[in-house]
Amino acid sequence: MANDTNLEFIREKINRLQHAVMYVNGDGLVKLGNDIVTAVKVDEEGQLWFVTNYPSHLIEECEQVFPARLRFYRKGVDFFMEVSGKATIINNYSSDYIDAVNDRTATPKRILVKLGIVNMEYSEPHAKRPKSKFEIWAENCYNWFLRTVAVQHDSGSVLKNSGKRTNTL
Repeated sequence: MANDTNLEFIREKINRLQHAVMYVNGDGLVKLGNDIVTAVKVDEEGQLWFVTNYPSHLIEECEQVFPARLRFYRKGVDFFMEVSGKATIINNYSSDYIDAVNDRTATPKRILVKLGIVNMEYSEPHAKRPKSKFEIWAENCYNWFLRTVAVQHDSGSVLKNSGKRTNTL
């Protein structure tokens, strides 16, 4: 079986960023609120498992399946990701939960959510592109011009004193 390079790319980038802001787009009366979540893993089916804070109301009252969007960002990292799809709250903390959640995220005030990735956007907004030969040449000419050409500068006053005083009333 060949490895899916797109899935490996997504897995690597999400593991590097780890945290995201979750935006819940559901229409239900009671739903999970927008929250900061921690990614746990991306499984072989391309589903993203993450944990979020337990809501202030009962979890059984919440919409169990809802559309969600996760925006992954980390300061100092030169890219960000947005992942959207259908999220499902996992109520049974069976072997899926134990396999997916590691020690630092396994607390009773957190719930496990599984997101089926439908759309993923990856952006490098501050990535430097290499300069073209013309841009390098223009920059070198500009620097040479600044180094070699000097403008005569007089340090005296611009307004000349004519020596006459006028009285104004």
